[in-house]
Amino acid sequence: MENNNQYAIDKLNHLISICEDGKMGYENAAEDIKDSEVQNLFMKISKERASYAMQLRNKIFELGGNSEATGTGGALGSMHRLWIDMKASFTSGDKDSVIKACITGEEAAVKEYTTAIADDKLSVIFKQLLTEQLHGIESALASIKLHVMPTHANM
Repeated sequence: MENNNQYAIDKLNHLISICEDGKMGYENAAEDIKDSEVQNLFMKISKERASYAMQLRNKIFELGGNSEATGTGGALGSMHRLWIDMKASFTSGDKDSVIKACITGEEAAVKEYTTAIADDKLSVIFKQLLTEQLHGIESALASIKLHVMPTHANM
């Protein structure tokens, strides 16, 4: 049983890192965008990701484990945030460029969550939480595509 717990803890820690990357990525993107409506959306999504990370940490604690996530996200997320910042500086805060980078990050999160949900080694209880969070991520992605970039809704 302990081996299964450690497997679940490792998977949940990976997803915490993704949530932390999203949280920080949206905070950075909100700073790079001049449009207050988009800033508000990005800050809302950032807070949602922080909540997801906390929910996942609680599950790890229920398993008797500790969250290895540091609150700084992962290396790939750091690179993605750097890319968003670079794009914003080169394009003077170009809204479409920053939003496209956010869409790329959300699509990567959807892929990671989908993979975790399909993992037969994770219990149904975890999969329920991950499915709820995945729906939130997909909803955020749809909001970005439809409400923020209506001309790019089919990206």
